[in-house]
Amino acid sequence: MAIVFDGTTLNWYTNTIVFSGSTVSSPSAPGDVFFGATKVHGLAGTFSTIFSGGLAPDSNLLEGTVVPNFQNNYPEAFTSQGYIQGPGTDSTYRVVLAPGYRVTATFGQGGQWTAGQTVDFFEGRTVTGINTSHNGGTGFILERDVGV
Repeated sequence: MAIVFDGTTLNWYTNTIVFSGSTVSSPSAPGDVFFGATKVHGLAGTFSTIFSGGLAPDSNLLEGTVVPNFQNNYPEAFTSQGYIQGPGTDSTYRVVLAPGYRVTATFGQGGQWTAGQTVDFFEGRTVTGINTSHNGGTGFILERDVGV
């Protein structure tokens, strides 16, 4: 069940719910909303992929694909994001995940990071990886909680 207002389903990642002047749920602080005992709005704990990408030694995937997508298409997925080194020969791009989002490394050194965690993406001549540098390629997915 979900909250539908004027024919539009409210999503936790785009809509804010205010009750009696107090914010109950917003994209930056998703809260649960119940109708009786039934949860009708909030996080579900299951995720769907909204972006997948990869990093490779001596490529420009970070600067050419990953960063533009993060900045232009998914800014709400992060409480902060930006280069801490580069862009250039060796680049490191740091994000802090917002509530309801996670990053999972799909190959390479592995790992999964969730809301509030810092994730560093490394790519360049001497570095490649997510949160730790290694010598091979790395794949990852950015996921969003499907919500209720």
